[in-house]
Amino acid sequence: MSIYIFSGPIHSGKTTELLVWCNQQKSISGILMPDINGHRKILDIDTKEILDIECVDPLNTKQPLTSIGKFHFYRSIFEKSNSILLDALNHPPDWLVIDEVGKLELKSEGFYRSVAAAVKLYGSKNKKGNLLITVRDSLLEEVVSFFNIKKFKVIDRLDSIM
Repeated sequence: MSIYIFSGPIHSGKTTELLVWCNQQKSISGILMPDINGHRKILDIDTKEILDIECVDPLNTKQPLTSIGKFHFYRSIFEKSNSILLDALNHPPDWLVIDEVGKLELKSEGFYRSVAAAVKLYGSKNKKGNLLITVRDSLLEEVVSFFNIKKFKVIDRLDSIM
């Protein structure tokens, strides 16, 4: 069992590269957070379902939101995303992908529950499979420390693990 951290600068195409890579894998689960038509979405890798996570009109919604920087996200979609990821941990695939771990998770929000559980599971020596998380390069050290990730490999290109 291995933990891979796919890291690079912000807006460097990590999610786009991940999407192509994920489509080439056989046993894979998780979530991607692509930018589609200028708005953040959640893509369930298993079902290909796309969920609207970004609230584009936060002043006119009654739904609970989580905000970070200029972004406002629906908490209910984070909850659903965490459920997708935690369910995948019940029968770990060869690859579990979490795109991306960042400032919200460092505040114990967003995908925090899933990341913490996945790091614990995939960090153990007794389980098979791999965890692949994306982290922008400026947050890499902080994420590794916060989640107490002991054994991991940082990659900047996905073809290095194919």
